Amino acid sequence: MNAGLALFFSFLLAIINQFNFSLESAFLQNDPARLERLLPLDSPILITLPEPFQVSDCFSRQQAFQVMKRLFEQTSTLEFFVDQENLPVLDRRGAILQARWSTSDRRDGRKHLFRLYLYVSPEKSPQTNKTGLKIREIRAERR
Repeated sequence: MNAGLALFFSFLLAIINQFNFSLESAFLQNDPARLERLLPLDSPILITLPEPFQVSDCFSRQQAFQVMKRLFEQTSTLEFFVDQENLPVLDRRGAILQARWSTSDRRDGRKHLFRLYLYVSPEKSPQTNKTGLKIREIRAERR
């Protein structure tokens, strides 16, 4: 039983590490298309972001892409990293990851620092039949 559990956790950590790399790349490159690949196909995504964005609603994958596209057009990401000190909080259906996101407004140069909380859960891709993590919720608070 312990060997099976260890194998499961090593598999889960490998998926989380791959997900973290994809997530960091999407934000650091201000690329909403990369981020869209991390969103579920048929489930709504809750996005709650404070000022200066002031977004709080459930969105389809396409709507979430448009929201993130607009945000990436308004700002430049200065830094983004998944917090390695705060391990993912796991539950039966997914995990909560924490990240730090620093942006600069393209219009006035103001800088903003956010703590992001991402709720992710596994989803099997119908095209590749592989399981990967998908973002179900993005919440942020100003730091």
